[in-house]
Amino acid sequence: MTRLHERSLFRRLLLGFMAVMLIIWLANLGLDMIETRTAKKRDMQRELRASALRILVVMQTIGDRPEQIAPMVRKMEKLHYALYSELGWYIPALQTQVWKDNRLVYQSADAGLPPTIADAGPNRQPLKDGWVVSIETDAASGVTVRMATEVIGEWMMQVSSIGYYFAPLLFSVPFLLIPAWFIIGVGLRPLKSIVGEIEERSATDLSPLAASPYQELSPLVSSVNRLMERLTERLEREQEFLIDAAHELKTPLSIIQINADAVGSARTPRRVEEATAGLHQGVQRATHTVHQLLALARSGADRDNAALQELDLVELVCDRLALAGQIARTRGIEIELHAPERCVLPLHRESMASLVDNLVSNAVKYSHDAGRVSVRIVEEAGRVSLIVGDQGPGIPAELYAKVFERFFRLPGQDQAGSGLGLAIAERAALRNRGGIKLSAGANGVGLRVTLLFQRDPQQA
Repeated sequence: MTRLHERSLFRRLLLGFMAVMLIIWLANLGLDMIETRTAKKRDMQRELRASALRILVVMQTIGDRPEQIAPMVRKMEKLHYALYSELGWYIPALQTQVWKDNRLVYQSADAGLPPTIADAGPNRQPLKDGWVVSIETDAASGVTVRMATEVIGEWMMQVSSIGYYFAPLLFSVPFLLIPAWFIIGVGLRPLKSIVGEIEERSATDLSPLAASPYQELSPLVSSVNRLMERLTERLEREQEFLIDAAHELKTPLSIIQINADAVGSARTPRRVEEATAGLHQGVQRATHTVHQLLALARSGADRDNAALQELDLVELVCDRLALAGQIARTRGIEIELHAPERCVLPLHRESMASLVDNLVSNAVKYSHDAGRVSVRIVEEAGRVSLIVGDQGPGIPAELYAKVFERFFRLPGQDQAGSGLGLAIAERAALRNRGGIKLSAGANGVGLRVTLLFQRDPQQA
């Protein structure tokens, strides 16, 4: 049932072709009918004038015998009606008026024209639409002949010409639509070829399509190839991510396995205590790594940005610092916040919270005991900066780009971690339409992480 309602490009093109044919035919029909109507009116005007002149000639011969005028004109009217009757056409109404010295001496029976107003004179007689008139005057005899007739009805002309006008259309349909059917079908074959090539591929084949020699299909092929390229890159990244994640989880799981075996085989309370502590450490490290992996997956920068909403960055940072402050107090580390009262930006709450948590937790973790972590929110023209600084060992400038790679850890690093913190921060910053950069802390001590957000133009 679904296929019955599918749209067809083939039918669309064919119907478009038929519509063009119909429009051209209608335009030609309209022009032809206008020309025919004009020509018919002109021909009847000419014929009417000839009849009026004949009556005028006859009137010149019998002008001195007024009693013969009416029978003579009536006889000529009968000849007029007889002519149309023999031809089998529609017989148009005719009205004849004859004046002698501005006196009406003859008028035919009412033919649908308004009543004659003799005092108005022959040249001012009203005339209905669809009628033609001819007025001929002989100044010497003082005779004026006025003849009026209706143009053979347009409706009669149109009905009698239906076959004439429709025959070309009906005869041309098979000779035009059949070639059009064939041409459109052949023209769509390259598109069907591309569809067939894609359908024949396996789910893992993301190689580019062959370039199309047709100008109209080249953009389609290029778009599909770019999509396949992006899918390939994404699959490669995900595969690398799975390999790195498995490798990173292998170490804590091995620690858990070793210590679990040690707990079962330990013979002294001290050995049991050491194995239990190692077991807890392995579980804690594995749990942290899993949480970081989930945070990294949720901070994907290639997701739809439609989830961004107007949030107060200051309020969000205060909420996250309240949670981080509990861990900082256990080591005597002070967290300072310098920020305006409000700073509203289009943000994604979940990824932004993960970003702040990672930056602050890293700053606390790598700072020495009784140290200080500084968090600042700075509003400038057109942008907002979130700056997190610590008093830890810092990162060499040549490794700034490297530390954003997943699972990368600084050589000689003795702090436990998964190497995902800055990778999560970078992706979360992109998700929130921001950027991230690293620099040395105050007086060259520690690390300073700066997040830059472009303020929405409507709020600038």
